[in-house]
Amino acid sequence: MDRKQATYRYVTSGGGTSENKFSYVAGKKKRKKNIRGLIRVLAVVAVVAALLVVVVLNFLDQGGRAGIGRVTKIAATITQNISTFDDRILYYDGTTIHCVLPSGANEWSYQIGTNADYDAAENKIVAWSGNELYILNSRGRLIYNNKMSDSIQFASAGKAYCAAFIGSADNGVVTVIDGEGRVIDNIPVEAQTLLDIGFFEATTSSSTQTTEYMWMLGLDTSGTVISTQLQTFQPGRLSTGKTSLGDYISYKIFAVNGILNIVTTREILHYTYRAVEDSSSTLIYGYTLRDVRKNGNTVYQLLIPSIELSGGLTVSNVRLMYGNVNRMIHLPGKCITALLGSRCIYGFSQDTIYACRFDDTTFTAYPLDIPLTNVLGMISDNRAVVASGSSIYIVELPL
Repeated sequence: MDRKQATYRYVTSGGGTSENKFSYVAGKKKRKKNIRGLIRVLAVVAVVAALLVVVVLNFLDQGGRAGIGRVTKIAATITQNISTFDDRILYYDGTTIHCVLPSGANEWSYQIGTNADYDAAENKIVAWSGNELYILNSRGRLIYNNKMSDSIQFASAGKAYCAAFIGSADNGVVTVIDGEGRVIDNIPVEAQTLLDIGFFEATTSSSTQTTEYMWMLGLDTSGTVISTQLQTFQPGRLSTGKTSLGDYISYKIFAVNGILNIVTTREILHYTYRAVEDSSSTLIYGYTLRDVRKNGNTVYQLLIPSIELSGGLTVSNVRLMYGNVNRMIHLPGKCITALLGSRCIYGFSQDTIYACRFDDTTFTAYPLDIPLTNVLGMISDNRAVVASGSSIYIVELPL
């Protein structure tokens, strides 16, 4: 058939047939179909682009942050001595310590007996029950286990060492154990009430390598006036310094670049590994230090007005200090507490989480589906460990 001269027959309404002749131009119908298809594609692209614009504008309107992520319930309950452990969670159920991953799955468990307690550092857990001491690595494997000569008052874990205070509250010995399970020091405690022990890293004037040191804080009861005493030690080499802090009562000690920061109700004192004052104190009267986080070379300190820490929904303001910045920021609603993430300050109310970037001055509100009753801490990747009644959850926070 000549495709350029085609004859089509079709049925008429009277039942007969009719003929219609027309010229056929090759490829014309195909081009029309292609054009219609192209128009449809362009329409779809336009719709997708419009949707993307809406999403981007909404994203920018929220300060460039995503919303609340996954909320994961874990097996622990509020009464089970929960603590954060780097990017994981530890809890003690009355006989056993469990380590929980951010996914909510149990990574490992280790039985330590009843009436026990524990302390955890970056890569180590020290636990005690009566006079029995356990040291575990971050994978839950036993490094050290022994029955000590007397009851263990408390213990502390460091990066390379652990220490346990053995004896009575004002008459005992601090035993220091290394990462291989060897006892390297027995430091007597006399004429003072030992309050706490901790570890920190610092460099000396003769070496650029960091060394782990230990600090001890106690109340000196040998004189007519009770005073707080700071002692520093290099494990295996004993004392490196000792000083009196006067009548200041410390409630937190943290190290920054080898300097001990001793937080009192009035100010933050700064001391070297030799227990020598490094610089003038930082006045914080009327505020309580709530959280500290180091990102790179910057140390962020979050404080809350002491009058707002009476419990419940009482926190309305926070104070952020870093470098030369000392800024007060108002929360949009009353919160249970506030904490630091890797980029943001987070305020926690019963049904909302507020986020404010470190370089910003306003909070963005993000609704939460579970009613919060307590906030237990942060783990890495901006996940908060929170309580709703007796249940414990891991909440992924907006960045």
